Amino acid sequence: MTEELGKEILKELREINEKLDQINEPRGLSTPMKFVALLFGCMVVGPIILLIMSRVFG
Repeated sequence: MTEELGKEILKELREINEKLDQINEPRGLSTPMKFVALLFGCMVVGPIILLIMSRVFG
């Protein structure tokens, strides 16, 4: 009975470990956040870079 209990405990620990591994996996940006980042880059960062380049080379 103790061997059976030990196997059951190990099985439960493996399942908990797998769930924790899934939770801790790094995730990328979601699609809406990628869209917001693209808009931010085009509307804010792009013009700032163009302004700096025109001051330096113009």
